[in-house]
Amino acid sequence: MTEKDVSTPTSKPVQGYGLIWAGVLIGVGFYFFDILFDVMVFNEGKVRDQLLHPGRHELWMRLSVLVLSTGFGIYAFLLQRRTRAISAREQAAEKRLEVLFDSAAEFIFIIDTEGVILRANQCVFTTTGYSQDEVIGSNIKEFFTPESQYTCDCNFSGLRERGYNRADIDFVRKDGSIINMECSATAVPDEVGAFTSFLIIQRDISERLRAARELEESERRFRAIFNSTYQFIGLLDKDGIVLEGNQTALDFIGCTNADIVGKLFWETPWWTHSPQLQKRLKEGVVEAAQGKLVRFEAEHIGKEGQSAVIDFSLKPVLNEQGETVLIIPEGHDITERKRAEEEAQRMQQEFEHVMRLSTMGEMASGMAHELNQPLTALISYCGTALQLARNTPSLPEGYIDILDRASGQAHRAGDVIRHLREFVSKGKHNKTWVVMDDLIQGVIDFIGWELHDSDIQVTFQSNSPECEVFIDKIQIEQVLVNLIRNGIEVIREAGITGGQLDIATRVAAEGSVEVTVADNGPGIDPKMAGSLFEPYQTSKEDGMGMGLSISRSIVEAHDGKLWVDKQRQQGALFHMHIPGCN
Repeated sequence: MTEKDVSTPTSKPVQGYGLIWAGVLIGVGFYFFDILFDVMVFNEGKVRDQLLHPGRHELWMRLSVLVLSTGFGIYAFLLQRRTRAISAREQAAEKRLEVLFDSAAEFIFIIDTEGVILRANQCVFTTTGYSQDEVIGSNIKEFFTPESQYTCDCNFSGLRERGYNRADIDFVRKDGSIINMECSATAVPDEVGAFTSFLIIQRDISERLRAARELEESERRFRAIFNSTYQFIGLLDKDGIVLEGNQTALDFIGCTNADIVGKLFWETPWWTHSPQLQKRLKEGVVEAAQGKLVRFEAEHIGKEGQSAVIDFSLKPVLNEQGETVLIIPEGHDITERKRAEEEAQRMQQEFEHVMRLSTMGEMASGMAHELNQPLTALISYCGTALQLARNTPSLPEGYIDILDRASGQAHRAGDVIRHLREFVSKGKHNKTWVVMDDLIQGVIDFIGWELHDSDIQVTFQSNSPECEVFIDKIQIEQVLVNLIRNGIEVIREAGITGGQLDIATRVAAEGSVEVTVADNGPGIDPKMAGSLFEPYQTSKEDGMGMGLSISRSIVEAHDGKLWVDKQRQQGALFHMHIPGCN
C-alpha cells in the first residue's frame, strides 16, 4: 500500500459550505416570515414598509436571528470538517497499522482467551506455508511441537494473571521443519480492563541458537585443547591477578581453579617456594603490562616434591589502542631437555677425561719402558757388586748389607714399573678368573710406596682367601686404587694423625665377594651423600669428580654394586660386591 493509499481523503467544497448556506437561508427565511407575520396577523402596515422602514425592535430581532442561524451554520460546518479530519486520520492510521502488521518480519497473532487465532500477519503464511484458512480459527498450540505445547500450557495461566509472558518455543512448518522462536505474549484489555484477547509476537531465533551452539562447541573445543595440552598455560589481568589456569598446570601443584582464581600470580603455589622467583615474576608482570614479551627459566616444585625446569613466558594481549588488557602466562617443561644437555655435557667431559687418562697412560707406559732398561742395568750392577764384595776380604762393616738393600730396592722399583705398565696397558681387558684377595694385596703393594713417609696404616683382613671371581683384572684394580687413594687423600687433607685405612673381604650370602674400604677421616659431607657417584661431584680442590662415577660404572659393568654407607658416623665406608664367587 502506497502513501497515496493511506492519505486523508479530500472533501468537496459544496459538501462543507452547505451547512453555512443553510444557516444563512434559515436566517433570511425567518426574516421574511416575521415581516409577513406582522403584516398579516398584526396589520402593521404593508410588506414594503416593513422591508424599508422596520421598527427598531423588529429589525434587531430579525437581524439577531439571521446572525444566529448563520453562526450556527458556520459552527456546524467547522464541526463537520473536524469530524471528517479525525475520521480520515483514523482511517489512515488504521491502514498504516495494517501495513505494519502485514509487513512485519515476525509472526504476529491475535488470539482469544482459549488460544484460538483470530488474526495473523502475512509473514506467518509466507514463512510457514499454511494458508489463511488453515491458520485463522485454529488453536495456536496446534502449530507447536509437543514440548512447546507443554511450555505454552505452563505459561498461559501466568499470561492471564500478569498480562505478559515470554518463552522459547518450536514452531512446526507445514512441511514438518521446525523454526526456533522467541515468543512474547501481551494481554489486550477491553473497556472495563478485562483481558479478552492476546497479542502474540514470535521472532525466529534459529540463527541465534545456531550461533550459540557453534560458540558453545568452539568453547568446548578450546577447553579441551586448553586443558589437555602438556604445557602450562593460564590467563591473568594486567595487574597479575589469576583469572584461569589450565588443567595441566593445576595438576602439577595439586590445586583447582577455585584455589587460585582471584589471587596474585606470584602468591600461588607455583612460586611461593622461592622468594627470588616471586620477585622476578613481579618484575615480569610489570614489563608484560607495558606490552613487552617476558621470558625466563624457572624451577618449580610439584605436589609430590618433584622438581621441574620450566621455560616460562608472559605474553601481553593488546586491544585496538595498543593497551595491555590481558597477560597469558605459559610454561614449557624442559626438564628432560636440560637433563639430556647435562648428560651430553657430562659424557663429553668424561670422554675428554678418558682421553687425558689415555694420553697419560701412554706417557706412563713410555716412561716405564725407558726406565726399565736402566733399572735392569742397575739390578745387574748391584748383583755383580754383591758377588765381588763377597769375594773381597776386609770390607767395611755393613758394606755388603747396603749393597743387598740397594739390590732389593732396585728389584722393588722394577716391580712398581711392571705394575704400572700392567695398569695403564691398553689391552682388550679380557676377563679372567682372579683370586680377589691376591688382587687386593697386589694393589696394596703397588701403592705402598705412597705411604712410606706418612703415619697412615693400611690393614687388610682376608675372609675369602680362596675365592675367585671372573673379572677384568686391570679395571677392578683401577677401582680399588681409586677407593684406597681417596681414603689416603682425605686423611692427609684433614691433617689427622694416626690415620687408619681398613680393607676387608668376605663371601656374601648370595655367593658374591664383598670388599669394604673404611677410613677414619672426616667422613662424607651429608650434602654430597646423595650425589656422590654422579659425575663432577668432588670435595677436592683439584679433583675432577670422575673417579667414583667411573668406578661405579666399572663395577656395574661386572653386574656388581658399589655404594657408600650413609649411616656411618666416623669416617667413610665403601662397599663393593662382585658376583660369581668360585
